[in-house]
Amino acid sequence: QVVDCIFVLPLSPSCTSANSRNTMAEAGAPPPPPPPMGSETEVAASAAVVGGEAAAPAAAAVATEAAAAAAASPEASAQDAAAVAAAAAATAAAAAAGEEAASVTVQAAGAGDVTMAAPAPIETKEEEEADAAEDSRPKIKETVQFLQQDMTLNVLPTVNGNVLMSLSDAGLQHFLACARSNVGVKGGRYMFEVKMLEILNPAQNVRDGQAGRTRGVLKIGLATEQGCFFLGETEESLCFDSDGQFTCNKVSTVAFSRFAREQVYAVVLNLEQEGPNANTVSLFRDGIRACKPMPLPENLKGKALFPVVTFRSLTVQVNFGAMPMANLPFKCRMIQDAAQADAVVVPNRIQKAGKYEVLFPISLPDEGTFDWLDIFLEKNPGYTELSERMLISWAQKSGLYRQKGYDWKSSNDKPGMQFGVPAIDDLSIFEVLKCIAPTMERNLVVMEVKSNLIKEERQALLKKFQHPHFNKVAVVVMGSPSEDFKAKTQELMLQEKQEKSDADFKKQQAEEQQKRLAMKRQREMEQQQRRQERAAKRLKRQQDEAAKKAAEAAAAALGQAPPEAETKEEEKPAMDEDKDTDPEPEDETMKEPEPAEPPKVELSAEEKSTPFRKPAIPDLTNWDLSSSFTNFTVPAADEGFDEVKYVWSSEAQCSSYLKDWVSQKKITTRIEDLHPGESFQQNYNAWQAQLMKWRLKQYEWKDVYRQKSLLKAAKDEAKKRMAQAKKEAEAAAAATAQALSAASAGLGVDAAATEAKEGEEPKPDATMEAKQEEGSAPAATEEPKAEEPKAETEEKKQEEPEAEAEEEDDLPPNLDDDDSFDVFGVEDVMDVGKGQPLFANWTYEDWALLCLRYEFHKLAHAYKQDVTDPGRVGIHIDHILFYYNKYFKKSLIQKQYGVETFEELIALVSDSVQINPKTKVLESRLSDELDNFDLFVKLTEECRRERLLRIDLGDNAAALHFTQALAVATSTAGRVGMKGARPGMPPLAQPGKGGFFGAQKGPQKVGYGGPYGGGFGKGGGKVGNIVQPPPAPGKGGAVGGFNMPPNAPQPPQPPQYGKGGFVGGGYKGYGKGYGK
Repeated sequence: QVVDCIFVLPLSPSCTSANSRNTMAEAGAPPPPPPPMGSETEVAASAAVVGGEAAAPAAAAVATEAAAAAAASPEASAQDAAAVAAAAAATAAAAAAGEEAASVTVQAAGAGDVTMAAPAPIETKEEEEADAAEDSRPKIKETVQFLQQDMTLNVLPTVNGNVLMSLSDAGLQHFLACARSNVGVKGGRYMFEVKMLEILNPAQNVRDGQAGRTRGVLKIGLATEQGCFFLGETEESLCFDSDGQFTCNKVSTVAFSRFAREQVYAVVLNLEQEGPNANTVSLFRDGIRACKPMPLPENLKGKALFPVVTFRSLTVQVNFGAMPMANLPFKCRMIQDAAQADAVVVPNRIQKAGKYEVLFPISLPDEGTFDWLDIFLEKNPGYTELSERMLISWAQKSGLYRQKGYDWKSSNDKPGMQFGVPAIDDLSIFEVLKCIAPTMERNLVVMEVKSNLIKEERQALLKKFQHPHFNKVAVVVMGSPSEDFKAKTQELMLQEKQEKSDADFKKQQAEEQQKRLAMKRQREMEQQQRRQERAAKRLKRQQDEAAKKAAEAAAAALGQAPPEAETKEEEKPAMDEDKDTDPEPEDETMKEPEPAEPPKVELSAEEKSTPFRKPAIPDLTNWDLSSSFTNFTVPAADEGFDEVKYVWSSEAQCSSYLKDWVSQKKITTRIEDLHPGESFQQNYNAWQAQLMKWRLKQYEWKDVYRQKSLLKAAKDEAKKRMAQAKKEAEAAAAATAQALSAASAGLGVDAAATEAKEGEEPKPDATMEAKQEEGSAPAATEEPKAEEPKAETEEKKQEEPEAEAEEEDDLPPNLDDDDSFDVFGVEDVMDVGKGQPLFANWTYEDWALLCLRYEFHKLAHAYKQDVTDPGRVGIHIDHILFYYNKYFKKSLIQKQYGVETFEELIALVSDSVQINPKTKVLESRLSDELDNFDLFVKLTEECRRERLLRIDLGDNAAALHFTQALAVATSTAGRVGMKGARPGMPPLAQPGKGGFFGAQKGPQKVGYGGPYGGGFGKGGGKVGNIVQPPPAPGKGGAVGGFNMPPNAPQPPQPPQYGKGGFVGGGYKGYGKGYGK
């Protein structure tokens, strides 16, 4: 045949080729969907194949598909689309003409090489299939039809079951509809027909810019009884689809042109052992062969194959009857006319008393619930699962895009949709299915883990299945599982473990391969560098030789001898360089290793003893489990069930098992909606106020202690300097006296008298100098002073040592130096003597441990007060972090305390709290009826002294390794206020640890506050928000101040005076607070 192909390329994007679309319609291929209006690819999409004979429908169809595909590519241009369309049309035309054309490769400007597989060539010779011979064997008596048990839930059969429609409400228009006949073929040659009656474009409300309509899909083919309804999803099926593809073993190839409406498509299955087309399947359109016979895969030979139809947004007619709608070139019997020996009939799966069963599995979460269901459905394929898990799997097989992917699930019971379609995401589609399923005559399994365990929700589900054709059965799956279930569970566990091992092995192999490639590239680079160096040396040598020859020529012209010795010496290294050209031996590490098989894994003894497989995704979310497990019950006879089955254990055993399970869950499951009580809030507020006072006291004490220490050190230094000066003066006086004695001995007494008469000042002797040092004046130069009374002199001498002793007594001793100090004998932790607090030497680690002691102690008691259920004995160790955050509104990071686990963290404060070794819950060692918080200070001080003693003895394990983040977290008060330079000066806002410095001190040195900071004077403000606390009496003054940010408008602050200033105000919530 001769086919004329004309490629029409409109010059304007708004132009369309009516002739091209009409020609495609005549050829049997629907026009492709138009590209977005105004795009550059609209011109390319309009390119079509026109002209020629109608005998080449594949040419026009393939060209249209190629143009549309190229136009849809974001990198393709109009020229690319036209080139691809031209190549595809030429290939299809050649195939239609009987020529062999495997594929055509087109170089596209933007998209690169595009390979179009040519459709299988259709033989133009006479049909090889012969007419069916007369068969006298008995025929099947059952009517070939689609049973509801073999259809998806959105299929509505009409007109005696021959016309199939699909639901399109509440998002169902996005899902594929499937139906499988009740009769399969295992021998002979038989056919069935399908015709598209209606093509729908149902509207959809979607988000995220998805398309505004769903595309019609039709797949007709064959599948085994155990195979999937969805054709092409598994290797147990094969099909021809509306896109012109034949799919077998999950591999699709272009075989014919697209389907069109009102055309009859016949599928011929030839299972005869002899003949030219034995064990093949063929497609005919309106009685004409649409493609060559397709061979059956080996895995489908010898099995009974059932006709299956998969469609979407269509209304289709299926003909199994005795007479075909379109005659073939040869006589072929329909499936309804099949012999009993060649057919397999699946009966209608009706259970007891002519009723269908609707099962309600009742099983505890994460105890083999869905594993049991999978095993049950595998053994009983006539049951249909009704659950959200089934809906997710259905959407995946229908090709729906899921925003978070199909591996993500919030739980197995309620996985969450996340499709971007409102009707699907809000589960409107699931409610529609719950209304449709009870109207169908089929066996159902209503899988609702949480709802099936709660009596009220079970009864609500039962009300939907009050139809007389249903037998409502509750299946209780609790207790110790059966041996079959354990064997299947261990098989699944071994399979998961092997898959994980194989993945790790492949990852390791890939990493080693990357290392080898990197070494190989490095070796090649080094070799290339050496070659370049040798090439550079050769070039230099050639240049030197050329220069040498030029020098020789010049020397010869001048009659001089050439330097032959230098030439010989220079040639030696050049010859050696040329030898270094042999390739280096290949390193053993560079060789490709032989392919190795992944290691085989086995289950450990612990894994074999585990009755249930731990699911990767929990059956219920933490919220659903914690809020509902106390209401779990086993079904009773009066709830409306026709029958209650106990699979693994008896009714009494299941009830006892459930009771023990609930008791254990009360300990190990957290309460999501728990709120701290009022008594806890009052106690915690009092603790924060007391903690602030302690911290402030330590700041003040360190300041006073530092000042006294500096004063004592200055006095000691002055005494040392005075003693040194006195010693030097005595030495100088002694030297002077010695010199005078020597002079007096040489000159005599007369010389001394002469000098005195002449008015010269005589040199003082040693006796006079000593008297002068003692305070007495020389008789020759000073007038005598009146002697002080003897009583006053003695009184001064007594007061001096007393003053020194008093100054030494003002500086208290270091408590760490007193090993006999009794910590628990202290009455006031704020003053153990001379104003020194018990926590004077604490560091941030000790403050962190103090807070940890109180918080864990109060957490254990507050939980028991706020939770009224006696079965909840305490906070499980796995949920300490959750409740700590809920009560104290802050996070707890155990690594900041230098430990890895909560057991190690609690061991740091084991004198206050402990973990019960049996129940694993947090327990306090202290009573909740404490008069004050001093006990926590004493416990922390005792622990600190013991820790220091152990460190001094060489026990390095006793040292703490806290992070500096705790130093900031435990700082809750600002520093002391600065002394004012002048009375009435505004406060100086300076950054301080935990806030700004307090205001200046006033004229009476008692301090007054300013507008900045959380309080006045020496008082310490809490970490606070913008809160104005009401004035209230405070120690040495009033609770005052406004915790305000520096740039906010400040309220007026009248100066007030009090002992030690005012206690700072402000409350938690705004940064770290301002000032003290």
